[in-house]
Amino acid sequence: MASISLKSVTKAWGSVVGVDAIDLDIKDKEFMVFLGPSGCGKTTTMRMIAGLEDPTGGDITIDDQRVNDVDARDRDVAMVFQSYALYPNMSIYENIRFPLRMRGVPAADQDRMVREAATMVELGDLLERKPKALSGGQRQRAALARAIVRHPQVFLMDEPLSNLDAKLRLSMRAQLKHIQKRLQTTTVYVTHDQIEAMTLADRIAIMSKGKIQQLGTPDEVYHDPANVFVAGFIGSPPMNLIKGTLATGKFTGPDTLVPKAGKGSNADVTLGIRPEDISVAAKGKGHINAAIYSLEPTGDQTLLTVRIGDQLVVARAPRDFRQPIDSPVSLSFDVSRIYLFDGKSGERIRN
Repeated sequence: MASISLKSVTKAWGSVVGVDAIDLDIKDKEFMVFLGPSGCGKTTTMRMIAGLEDPTGGDITIDDQRVNDVDARDRDVAMVFQSYALYPNMSIYENIRFPLRMRGVPAADQDRMVREAATMVELGDLLERKPKALSGGQRQRAALARAIVRHPQVFLMDEPLSNLDAKLRLSMRAQLKHIQKRLQTTTVYVTHDQIEAMTLADRIAIMSKGKIQQLGTPDEVYHDPANVFVAGFIGSPPMNLIKGTLATGKFTGPDTLVPKAGKGSNADVTLGIRPEDISVAAKGKGHINAAIYSLEPTGDQTLLTVRIGDQLVVARAPRDFRQPIDSPVSLSFDVSRIYLFDGKSGERIRN
């Protein structure tokens, strides 16, 4: 298959920089996810790999070949788009076969390849239908089969599940991961959905303002965030970030006191703690003492929210926890799971 390398890759439109000197090596057969909010540069980066955008600086190589000046059709990559991009006048069979016809694959091989790809995405019984007769999930699987059918070096997927409902996204995530591992094809996947990133990726490149903020496995970016942006972006609900001060290891913030939060002193610090690392304590005995702002029973747990100062803090309480809104509650932190960040730079403070 193929490895991909980006060396100081930049994309700018005049004074506007969309991608800022990115360095990234994607391994052969790896499932790499670009994750970040809208406008962070993730889709532009993928489009440069595809050849749909020209970089204004740096080099892109696929399988050790520099491809900056190689046309998109000659890069042997296949794209799956958010919008499916199926031809409405063609049957699903013809949609899947189309790239084989364009590449001059012998007619004797086309039928076999189409049916193999359709079977892989469980569309074997729907090949004679037109796209309008299929559900959203079936259309997305047809688009995936069209990408699979010619066995490219690289799959590029631009938010392919964002038009699907929650149940379909769940099943399609499982299918995508299974198919990628079966085919062993290098895959670059763009999404703003951190659940998709965490469940699909071998590694995640978390992007903001055209730069990679952190690169690592799902476990690494979740349990060892490099800065406030990554800490607040990964997790559902996201990490609680409480502004305050650190004096000889004691953290003080709005309605918050943690005697042994870390080491040293810092007049401007942010304490991070994930909802699952907060528990309900005896009244007056916790690190936070505040009033209940809301309760959200979800079946397997109850999300408990309190307001401290001008911000909300979320904890995961037991499934049967019930108390009236505005009643006092104490929350205790697992101090071994506290993260500290510099209040000015946002970078992680490592003790």
